[in-house]
Amino acid sequence: MSISMIWAMDENGTIGRDNALPWRLPRDMAFFKEQTLNKTVLMGRKTWESFGGKSLPQRNNIILTRDPHYAAAGAGVIHSLEEGLRLAEQEQLMIIGGAEIYKLFWSHADQLIVTRIEEVFAGDTVFPALDWSGWKIVREIPGITDEKNPYRYRFVYYERV
Repeated sequence: MSISMIWAMDENGTIGRDNALPWRLPRDMAFFKEQTLNKTVLMGRKTWESFGGKSLPQRNNIILTRDPHYAAAGAGVIHSLEEGLRLAEQEQLMIIGGAEIYKLFWSHADQLIVTRIEEVFAGDTVFPALDWSGWKIVREIPGITDEKNPYRYRFVYYERV
């Protein structure tokens, strides 16, 4: 089974504002695309809707929702953690949000890929308060700042201890 989680957060753990990212970092978006391309991405309904209800190209899009009647063009729909775990037995699963979905899959993930932004942003969604003691950093890559990517950030890979 292979489950990775990927997200970006600021120093306070903020991951969203009004169902969108509170910052603009094109290099992080390119990194996200590179990490998830040709993989199965699993997300909650609100995350799906934050993309305008459009599937992420060149990825198998899966939405996890409690709504038994939910349907989405261009994406598969599942309704439980167990269905997600069955998917992960067949292919690498990339959990891409939101907060409730990260919390649900936390104890099943074997890799975390986190963009840590060294800034504080206003937001209404934070990464869940979870136990990080079972994780170790295995790789860290400093982000490149420029006029389009004005914040200091780094890509941090974690593996379960």
